[in-house]
Amino acid sequence: MIKILLQEKQVAEIARRQVTSALREILSDPDAGLVLQNKATLRLKKSLKSKTEGKLKDLSVVLKKYSF
Repeated sequence: MIKILLQEKQVAEIARRQVTSALREILSDPDAGLVLQNKATLRLKKSLKSKTEGKLKDLSVVLKKYSF
């Protein structure tokens, strides 16, 4: 019985930490709740289209191009 109560307390503590962490992450985002500007929405749609068409470059290629 004591072992079960201890396990329940441990599970409750883990759950509390996870919820606290999630809330901290959500509340610390300064852009949360803001509406995307039309320009940003268009860029995202263009990016998704490029991805589906297989036109994206690997990050390593881009980094190599711009590294000094």
